[in-house]
Amino acid sequence: MRRIGLIGGLSPESTVHYYQRLCAEHNRLRGGLNFPPMTLESLNLQTLVDLFEKNDWDGVAKILLGALHRLAAAGADFAAILANTPHNAYAQIRDASPLEIVTIMDATAAALSRDGRRKVALLGTRATMEFGFFQDHFTAHGIDTCVPDAGERRKLDGIIWEELSHGVVNPGSTAAARRMMADLEAQGAEAVILGCTELGLLISEKDTPLALYDTLKLHADAILAHAAGTQSDAAGTHRTCAAAK
Repeated sequence: MRRIGLIGGLSPESTVHYYQRLCAEHNRLRGGLNFPPMTLESLNLQTLVDLFEKNDWDGVAKILLGALHRLAAAGADFAAILANTPHNAYAQIRDASPLEIVTIMDATAAALSRDGRRKVALLGTRATMEFGFFQDHFTAHGIDTCVPDAGERRKLDGIIWEELSHGVVNPGSTAAARRMMADLEAQGAEAVILGCTELGLLISEKDTPLALYDTLKLHADAILAHAAGTQSDAAGTHRTCAAAK
């Protein structure tokens, strides 16, 4: 197993779930008391959120590169950023990183392409929905992306930062997410991308007839497969259309 370098704290809620899934899936395959070797670099989320709100992706890149260098110095063989929104800075860090980065975009696009999706709904923070790193990546795979309208994007952004990042799940917020997904289904979406690693706390299969793709699960499985040197296969981490009907 290669040593996994994790950039976390973005938020602590999602970092915990990544860690649990990486450990559980590795142990499921290896048995006994086997767990993957990992090094965690935990960042201060508020510092990054301040930069997100200013669209200062160069500033985000600088912080991420610092974390990547510390992971490399600590012996990590490759790295992963445990959140969706910071990937808006991926273009700035890709070539400068001292470590290979397993991205959340590649993990998600691979699952969508395998299942033949052609139009998907993207939910996440405003930065994730509006600034295009997922959309650009999906377009390269022949996949169209739709998002909620501006008012709903602001509402979902608030739910993520003010509630989910603190582990708070409000039934009213789940109802709002259901309405957003119904609107996007009416626009022709075939599936929903949970493009924030906390959204799995808020949305489950019972909330929509559409297939759900949880980026945290897809990314964690891709990280583990890369560490083991095996081809990632995210089958079973989301519901297929056949099962959704």
